[in-house]
Amino acid sequence: MTIAAAFVAVSMSAQNEMYVGGTLNFQSKQGTIDTRMTIAPEFGVKLSEDWGVGAIINYTNTKYLSSAKDNSFRFEPYARYYAFNIGKVNVFVDGRAYFQTTTNEPAAGSKTTDNSFGLKVVPGIAYNLTDNISIVAHANPVFNFDVVSPDGGDTGINVNFLQKFNVNTFNFGFYYNF
Repeated sequence: MTIAAAFVAVSMSAQNEMYVGGTLNFQSKQGTIDTRMTIAPEFGVKLSEDWGVGAIINYTNTKYLSSAKDNSFRFEPYARYYAFNIGKVNVFVDGRAYFQTTTNEPAAGSKTTDNSFGLKVVPGIAYNLTDNISIVAHANPVFNFDVVSPDGGDTGINVNFLQKFNVNTFNFGFYYNF
């Protein structure tokens, strides 16, 4: 609530400085996955020509061919650096922190909950269709640091650089700028 109030206060006197939007993703029949649905609304404020802040709230539901399923909730506040713009195209990099909780329901056995938090660097690009509508693409993280604490297991630390980074890993969404 405090973050939302700060965004509203900063954006009240500015035009085209605040944005809302996000991504919706659906996958089916890939590897061991039967279906995966992700809903990830996003909101943010452009503080200057070069900097902005925002947050993504991500919910993912995964069903596996084995009848197991996972439900994940992730909160990701970020600082955004606008590297450059060429006409209607903006290239940016997000420095994100996140907290995630995942409930695992195996086909047979007890539910478990895994909690994780971390930091990541995510590049992106936005194309402004109009003054108020933008198409946005976020790549997979180019750097990722995770601390994972599984239910009943040992805490693990993961550090990844340029893992799974290619053209097929972009998530696309829309922003409404006001």
